[in-house]
Amino acid sequence: MVWILFIFLSVAAVAIHRQRRAILALTYELGNREREKNAVFDFLNRTGERITTSLDVTGTLQLVVEFLQDATKADAAAIFLRQPDEPDVLRAPVVLGFFPPLHRTTTERLLAKRKFLAERARHDTIRIGEGIVGRVAELGKGMLITDAERDERVPREASEVIPIKDLILAPIKIRGETLGVLVLVNKREDGPFSESDMSLVTAIADQAAVMLDLVRLYDEFTAKQRVEQQLQVAKEFQQMLLPRELPRIETIEVAGFSQPALEVGGDYYDFIDVDEHHLGVVIADVSGKGVPGALVMASVRASLRAEARGNLSPREVLRATNAQAVKDTKRGVFITATYGVLDKRTGVFRFARAGHDPLVVVRPEDGELTLHEPNGIALGLMEGEVFDLLEESEVSLKDDGAIVLYTDGVVEAMDEQKRLYGDARLHEVLKNTAGEPPQAVIEAINLDIEAFAGVREPHDDITIVVLQWRRPAAQDAAVEPESTGGAEPLETPATDTGT
Repeated sequence: MVWILFIFLSVAAVAIHRQRRAILALTYELGNREREKNAVFDFLNRTGERITTSLDVTGTLQLVVEFLQDATKADAAAIFLRQPDEPDVLRAPVVLGFFPPLHRTTTERLLAKRKFLAERARHDTIRIGEGIVGRVAELGKGMLITDAERDERVPREASEVIPIKDLILAPIKIRGETLGVLVLVNKREDGPFSESDMSLVTAIADQAAVMLDLVRLYDEFTAKQRVEQQLQVAKEFQQMLLPRELPRIETIEVAGFSQPALEVGGDYYDFIDVDEHHLGVVIADVSGKGVPGALVMASVRASLRAEARGNLSPREVLRATNAQAVKDTKRGVFITATYGVLDKRTGVFRFARAGHDPLVVVRPEDGELTLHEPNGIALGLMEGEVFDLLEESEVSLKDDGAIVLYTDGVVEAMDEQKRLYGDARLHEVLKNTAGEPPQAVIEAINLDIEAFAGVREPHDDITIVVLQWRRPAAQDAAVEPESTGGAEPLETPATDTGT
């Protein structure tokens, strides 16, 4: 009986001892969890204060590294980030303490001087997969090394510069993408880094990833805003280059339209008073788009306007404009253009074509089309004899029909399957609208392009100019404004932004 009681008490004592150990372990674990939770909250509070005042990447990373170095009692710490322009390269924008060269071996004397280590670490590059840091970035998995002297992953040469006892490496990941690696070296007290330290660093690395992603998105947003503001200014500038109103000619109807594919396009058209009886008409397309295209076009416009005054030869105007364009534009940039001089009394249009799309004449009676393509190369490519081969041609609005000028954005519009709108479809619209007012012709072209392309955004600028001799009914209406309800003729805006 005594023996049974003794055995029972012994078993009970062992059970109680084990239970106490389990309770102590649980208490310790709960304490670590509480410490980790408090540390994360503290970190969030600090970063929250910084984010509300400034989204500075370097300052935020400095806060992350300082916090972890303090929380884990690490002797040195660093954060390595992938570079936006070199995604396979890591660099350390923030390094604290005497940080050893972990990623490669070196015998440079500079590294033997401890005071230069942090500076050197900031300038070094680590490729993904290179060394222990690059390996963590490649795999996206952290490492806790408690005995660095015996761990083959730690380079021996690094320990010769700075004795390495223990390490924590944690990837900074978000949505499966590794943005960088946090590294802590040598715990100063309380033994090597523990699982609790590793858990804390991992938790902070997760928060740092969210924060870095936020900063990155904010930087992209602000950069986009800056670009959009610049483009808006350039767009307003380019709109100033387009005619504000259509020329009023008693015998001729005129309409023009321009829609950029980007915020700022490379297309341009203009009407120039050459003299009392002649009107210069130009349509052009610069090879560059966006802001550079607008600037090149502004230069061409200024040159052409200066040369056009009093000069009745389109060929000579384009020759002089080309000479200036060759000087002003960089290699590879060119401008296609058609420039003509319209006699407002007779309707004769004399023109030259510098590598531009054909000029189309539409006979109003039956819609018969005639394409005119006199020889000529684009502006800005070369001077001399080659450009001097530019030819002049002549058509009569009164005798031959309406003139349609357009840029290649019309025939190169694409549908959802990336099929081109094409010349044939444009010609069909022109045949069907033969004899209609110029503005109606432009609207019909735009509506057909819209029906063809669907929801697809235009990939190139679209610009159209139509000139037409006034039919007798239209001419009577111009003479008798009361027949149109007293409306002034030719009040249609010269430019538009859509169909």
